[in-house]
Amino acid sequence: MVLASKADLIVIGIYLVLMVAVGVAMSLFNKSDSDFFKSGNLMPWWLAGISLFMTTFSVYTFTGAAGLAYRAPSVALLMYLTNGLVVIFSVWFLACRWRRSRADTVMSYLSERYGLSTNQLYSWTHLGMAIVQGGVMLLALGKFVTVALGTDLATTIVVCGLVISVYCLIGGLWGVVVTDTLQFMVLFPCALVVLGLAVFELGDISRLVTDAPAGFWKVRTQEFGWTFLSANFVMMFFAMSSGAAAQRYFSVKDEKEARKVALIVTVLLLAAPTIWLLPPIATRILDLDLTSVTRGLNAPQEAAYVAFCMKFLPRGAMGILLAAMLSATMSTLSSNFNVYAAVITEDIIKQVFWKNASPKTLLLIGRIVTLVLGALIILAAIAQAEVKGGVFRLMLTISGVVIVPAGIPIIFGLLYKNTPRWAGLASYSVGLSIGILYLTLGREISFARQIYCVGGISAAIYFLPGFFLKARGEYKQSLEAFFHKLATPVSPEEVGDSEATDTGSFRITGWTAVGMGVAAMSLALLDLPFAGRMINLAISGLMTLIGAFLIVACELARRSRKRKLRAAAAVAAGN
Repeated sequence: MVLASKADLIVIGIYLVLMVAVGVAMSLFNKSDSDFFKSGNLMPWWLAGISLFMTTFSVYTFTGAAGLAYRAPSVALLMYLTNGLVVIFSVWFLACRWRRSRADTVMSYLSERYGLSTNQLYSWTHLGMAIVQGGVMLLALGKFVTVALGTDLATTIVVCGLVISVYCLIGGLWGVVVTDTLQFMVLFPCALVVLGLAVFELGDISRLVTDAPAGFWKVRTQEFGWTFLSANFVMMFFAMSSGAAAQRYFSVKDEKEARKVALIVTVLLLAAPTIWLLPPIATRILDLDLTSVTRGLNAPQEAAYVAFCMKFLPRGAMGILLAAMLSATMSTLSSNFNVYAAVITEDIIKQVFWKNASPKTLLLIGRIVTLVLGALIILAAIAQAEVKGGVFRLMLTISGVVIVPAGIPIIFGLLYKNTPRWAGLASYSVGLSIGILYLTLGREISFARQIYCVGGISAAIYFLPGFFLKARGEYKQSLEAFFHKLATPVSPEEVGDSEATDTGSFRITGWTAVGMGVAAMSLALLDLPFAGRMINLAISGLMTLIGAFLIVACELARRSRKRKLRAAAAVAAGN
């Protein structure tokens, strides 16, 4: 069954064109490779924070995670609350240290902390893993769009992958972050309205308990339990503390703004689980039919969110929702495209093959690499389309092998000083090799065992040598210099004036959101029942209000800056 009407298809088409147009507009901010990959450290904290929040969601949230909520809602809710709790650590410790590292990429930090060999091992292995993980996320997107539009899966994957590649190619990190923010402004109003519909259709919220099947809310099930949840907590600690998170902390002016990035992400992540997961839980309580929307999904329960929306959303709103779900995966994938294009450009090409390349040359290389990386991820998605078990299981399998052994040297390298130079390389390579060996041999290993066994071995190799071996010579000097830098605040002179980029980002995102909201109001003119028109107006109205808020915030910030400048001038004149 095809979910989208002609009006929905028009909405989706306009949305895809808009994302590319935003990439073109944001290309004006890119003058060098530093601008392209870390915004020249001039990214407003609220943009970086919303962008990082958006990277935690994808169509997987509305398929794999929705399927988990349909089966074991307590497990799903606790998993997503975990995402918010682990970022609290970044608020107090990691965000500040990432910004003070003054690194361009996570890999360049590894080069300074451990040496070029560790940098290169991470760079090359992460490139392969990034292609595989990106392929999984693009596959999830393709499956969902295939269900919604009735299109061919391979064609859908190619089209979606090319759109993401193009706006990343043109706009760089600025394009990624601004489109992430606009995608939030599409996704959040849709999700709030769907949440409201779920509460309305339930009538009495107590039905979530009284009408639930036996054992529905138990955490301990045959497949999941507290061991699984604790392992997920460990994995998400490392996942939410490096990669795209570190890149967002790099991109802002100083450590204070980096902490604000982590704080806004924490607040949004703690609020998100109820918003995303209540509709698929309501689908189970209301006993909605899933069979008509399971085309292209290996696990039928992964259609729970889709089935609810198909039942209760009108034409037009369904198109906005599909665009919002496109948004969710595009934000995650676009961040990965930019992060790993930076790794290839800055840490492989620049450090190994072309050390004297100019910033403009590296900017061109970065754009070419982004396009090539997009093509490889598209091919990976198509290749993985026949894997059985659903997207949820595929994501867990890959993440369990990679994230913890990779994260131990990355995160604790900022915190733990007493480790020899080779410990990071040894810890990562041994842990990754064990994980890959299990997958290669086709052995059945639980997710918790993946995390604790592989992670425990990696942690032991990383921490234990520091109790017996002391840093000496040149390495000791470089280690002292690195930790001295982590203790030194970023000065205003290191960044410069960010007023132009602050104002520009407010205006671009604000007016674009208002334009999208006003345009979406035309959906209320469709031949729909009164309730359907009100739903379309509610979504478009929320989009418009968010944009208007940003425009007002821009004007207030501009006036506040003028007052401060006048006050400073008056003080200078008095002296």
